[in-house]
Amino acid sequence: MINDIHIQAILDASHDGIIAVDRDSNIIWVNSIAKEILGLPANIVGQKITRYIPNSDMLRILATGKREIGDIATILNRQIIINRLPMVVEGEIVGAVSTFKEITDIQKMELRIRKQSMESGLEAKYRLEDIIGQAPAMREAKEWAETFARTDATVLIQGETGTGKELFAQGIHLSSQRAAGPFIAVNCAALPGNLLESELFGYEEGAFTGARKGGKAGLFELAHGGTLFLDEIGEMSIPIQALLLRILQEKKVRRISGERIVPVDVRIIAATNRDLEKLMEEKLFRSDLYYRLNVLTLELPPLRERTEDIPLLVASIVEELAERGTRKLGIADEAVLHLLKQHDWPGNVRELRNVVERMVLLCKTDDIRSEDIAFFAKKLNQRRQIRRQENQEVELIRKVLEETKGNKGEAAKILGMDRSTLWRKIKRHGGE
Repeated sequence: MINDIHIQAILDASHDGIIAVDRDSNIIWVNSIAKEILGLPANIVGQKITRYIPNSDMLRILATGKREIGDIATILNRQIIINRLPMVVEGEIVGAVSTFKEITDIQKMELRIRKQSMESGLEAKYRLEDIIGQAPAMREAKEWAETFARTDATVLIQGETGTGKELFAQGIHLSSQRAAGPFIAVNCAALPGNLLESELFGYEEGAFTGARKGGKAGLFELAHGGTLFLDEIGEMSIPIQALLLRILQEKKVRRISGERIVPVDVRIIAATNRDLEKLMEEKLFRSDLYYRLNVLTLELPPLRERTEDIPLLVASIVEELAERGTRKLGIADEAVLHLLKQHDWPGNVRELRNVVERMVLLCKTDDIRSEDIAFFAKKLNQRRQIRRQENQEVELIRKVLEETKGNKGEAAKILGMDRSTLWRKIKRHGGE
């Protein structure tokens, strides 16, 4: 048989505060969580609740018999959410019970649920100290990132493809007060407009053909309490830009075909390899969204401007490949590193990783030597030759334009090319 001791043990095991009164407002049950939250003494069972809570709302429940769910109150500087219910036996009100929990506990639980519901691979893994680079420009970028992490403002990361924009976004997140919250990344260029809209904002059941039963939470909802990283923001369509701007301003989101407005607390880190100011001039990017995103700006240096970091990067990539079971090799010799430093790396660290991985796979000994990178030397020579040809072409075009006093039609005839071709070459090489 269950006795009073068992019932008290069950109540004390609850994570919610619980207090119950009889029809005469005498306290009949109270658990340890309720005493802690309400600041109640140890022995209060049998006493009037009004002795400790003079204007107790439990009296109203005893009088009306109506349920009150989700009431919010502040008690002892704690915000709590309260449910009050009548205790009814054979149609008669015999008492009332109140259950309550601190709102901060609910928020923490919500964060855990959101993180568990996310797909794997969407959490942040890289800290700022994990990012390799000792070049002055790289050290400066990491110092600024540390500073930005101490605020909650929107960050715009600018840099060429492969410079590590997402690594910095993850690092800022993990160095911020939101580190315990989710980190969600989405590539705005990888999804067409309608699909990007549904991913960002979510949708209700039946919103469109193929919509998931029960609907789907958007990334803004899933990122609540954390960070949403919008990569390649410059590729976002104008209609989606308008929706994004509204959410940034109102901090609320409504799913596609939905009526419910969901408050969201999300920090935005955006990234692009495009010139957003130029896109603004071309009416391809909203100026109001640009100024909303560009509160804090982080410029990442391309690899060609920090070639002193190449030895560190190569060593790290080789070690990573060894841990993945590819091959365990020694450090690349100076001739290899010197050759790697000659390249301008348009694909930056991503391109370097590709070259090093191929280099490791082709290596015939336990150390990486010059002969193991012959494929790269050939590629480098080809690029040098192409660059020389381009420079010669630029010089020739400049000379002919000077002779024709800027007459592009006449210059095109002398050069033996169409006027449109000449225009294209001039524009490619930075002319007007």
